[in-house]
Order: sequence, then C-alpha cells, then structure tokens
Amino acid sequence: MDALLNRAPLKSKANERLRLGILEQDVLDRLWRFLKDLDIPPTNNAAERSLRTVVMARKVSQCSKNVVGGQTYMRIKSTVETARLRGQDPVAVLISLTR
Repeated sequence: MDALLNRAPLKSKANERLRLGILEQDVLDRLWRFLKDLDIPPTNNAAERSLRTVVMARKVSQCSKNVVGGQTYMRIKSTVETARLRGQDPVAVLISLTR
C-alpha cells in the first residue's frame, strides 16, 4: 500500500486527487481505523440505507411542494432515525423537542 500511495503523481487529475486523499488519511492513521475500533463500520451502508426511505418518498410523492416543507420533512426524518439508532422512542424525542 505504501508503494502505491508514495509514487509519482498520476496523470489523471481525478485519480491523483483520490491518491492524495487516501495518502492523507493514511498519514493521519485514519485509513484502517475500522480494523482497530470495532464500533466503526467499514462501510457507510447503514447511512445509505437510512436515506433510502427519504429518497423513495421524494420520488413517489414528489415529497413537498416547497422548500420549507422539504426541510421540515428532512429534519423530522433525521430526528426519528437518530432516535432509533440511539435506542430512544422517536415520538418521545419529537415531543420533547417541541416543548
């Protein structure tokens, strides 16, 4: 891995930017952190799956017809999903936020 990261610059700007980004994370000891800390997942699949319902709602119902409605939906959805991940009752959390 070190030989691949510490090589001559790549010709493609996009590939070089990626190489430098990976190299920076390696230098900061972040590249393989998920192997050391079992609480860190190796992928962001959980985050992508939690966003899937929002995307599907937007596609099916065209979500909200204005910016304020869309922002309100995103805030409520984010709060509910965060509460679920923390093992809290989403309704109780929403009620406590409105008080």
